[in-house]
Amino acid sequence: MAKSQVTVRLDKDQLARARKILGAETVTEAIERALALATEKATHDAIIRKYGGVGGKNAFAGR
Repeated sequence: MAKSQVTVRLDKDQLARARKILGAETVTEAIERALALATEKATHDAIIRKYGGVGGKNAFAGR
């Protein structure tokens, strides 16, 4: 996977909390894990929107 080098300004306290929560040893690892979580959540949310209500109690009511 190709990687890009970037310069960012981050809140030091928030970064420290994120590294601890994510179990990341480096800033790069913390950012990569956070981006992975964000993209996984977006995929999950899209699936929920697509199939939300399918198979529910009243899914076929009125059909």
